[in-house]
Amino acid sequence: MVVLAIIVIVVCLKNACLLTLMVGFLVGMMLGNLRLTAHISSQDAISKLYRREVILVGNLIEEPEDKNGSTVVKLHNVRVDDPRGAPEAAQTEKSNNLGIVENFHKMVEKSVDKSVENLVTGGEFQSLKGTVYVTIKGQNRLERSDLIAVVAELNEGFGTFVAKMSRAQLLAIERAESGDIFARFKRWYGERVREFLPAPEVDLGLGYLMGMKSGLSEDFSENLRAVGMTHVVVASGAHLAMLIGVAKKLFGRISKFAGLLFSLMMIVGFVFIVGFTPSMTRAALVSSLSLLVGYVGRKFTPLRLILFVAAITLVIEPTNFLNLGWQLSFASFFGILILAPRLQKLFYGGKKPPWLASMLLTSFSTLIICAPVMIYNFGTLSLLSFVANLIILPTLPYAMLGMMLVGILSFLPFVATLIALLTTWLLDLHIWVVDFLSSKETFILDFPTNDTKIYLVYVLISAILLLPAIFRRSAQRVIDKDDKSYRFGNND
Repeated sequence: MVVLAIIVIVVCLKNACLLTLMVGFLVGMMLGNLRLTAHISSQDAISKLYRREVILVGNLIEEPEDKNGSTVVKLHNVRVDDPRGAPEAAQTEKSNNLGIVENFHKMVEKSVDKSVENLVTGGEFQSLKGTVYVTIKGQNRLERSDLIAVVAELNEGFGTFVAKMSRAQLLAIERAESGDIFARFKRWYGERVREFLPAPEVDLGLGYLMGMKSGLSEDFSENLRAVGMTHVVVASGAHLAMLIGVAKKLFGRISKFAGLLFSLMMIVGFVFIVGFTPSMTRAALVSSLSLLVGYVGRKFTPLRLILFVAAITLVIEPTNFLNLGWQLSFASFFGILILAPRLQKLFYGGKKPPWLASMLLTSFSTLIICAPVMIYNFGTLSLLSFVANLIILPTLPYAMLGMMLVGILSFLPFVATLIALLTTWLLDLHIWVVDFLSSKETFILDFPTNDTKIYLVYVLISAILLLPAIFRRSAQRVIDKDDKSYRFGNND
């Protein structure tokens, strides 16, 4: 079915018309349904384990975060102990479930190969789809991609998380001999930079450069959210655009192919360092596809690029559709590539707008498209994001460059200290702007959360975008009809 569906979609796209595109869309929906089946059945299985103490085994997909004396991790490739057992017997007494931990430790003691993987293979574990949010008691030296076993009561998840665990006990850790070398490089680089910059400036700078948000305080993270600037500490398209620009300047002079090759290598390396987050995956796909298509002298139309990348990311992980980062990423993408050019054409025609006007229109477009998502999830909308964007976004590349140079030149303490001093001043300005604007509560509008009616705004935006095209087509048909009548002598 999958192979047949892919063939049908390829044929439909190659012979594009309204009918074939509708057929391709329906077949694509069938593929999506097949892709979601495993997730739905997995959620049904895991829901039977809620409010029961179980052993959970999984891999860390992101760097762990230290919060309030605990370690927060996100686990995928999840396996749960004996979910096939009768739930009624398992839920009789919570104390009976403590035997699970004792049995696990006995397995560890008796096993010749004490790897978690072998213990899971020999035990009664079942694989489940999805990601689990786990809070582990105490601060633990964990790394991205570690395989760990934890025990705690399993509860219903939130957002895209199929389940969550609070105050879990860490039972075992398994780490590859080399570990995740990219995660280790990321941590090593952060430690080098921290020798020259103070907190909280260094935490904000590392968030800019590599998306390391764990060091940011809860208060400052809340201020970023209030001002509408959370996207600046999420590694995404802006970071890759800078890397691609550097690669083209350095290697594009050699040949066009060299510029393409080194740009793709930088994209791959940066993605492995940051991790496969929804925003990073989207940015990498967009950048790579644009580079490859541009290399052969073609280019994507913005809407097709958005739809194509959205489809790929949903095939990779269907639950991305419910991920807030994925939603905001594509919303800002739509605002920058589709709404902003329409507004520029409306106000300036075919002329290039001034830098300040272009920045304002882009910020306004991004705010309008992202506003329903922000209001639905957080219930607030900051009108001061324009000001924050005008101050922070133009100076953001210089802050990122300073952070990068401090790490690279850390073996030259005098030079690194001088660059760190300038970078600290710039980051201090950003922190002051965010704190100052977040304190102006008059310009922060409050709305009820989880109100689906807010998404009706997209209907109005779609109508505004589509009406000019409809009017142009109608006018063109009238012109063509008049021209045909004139050529065939039917005119007065």
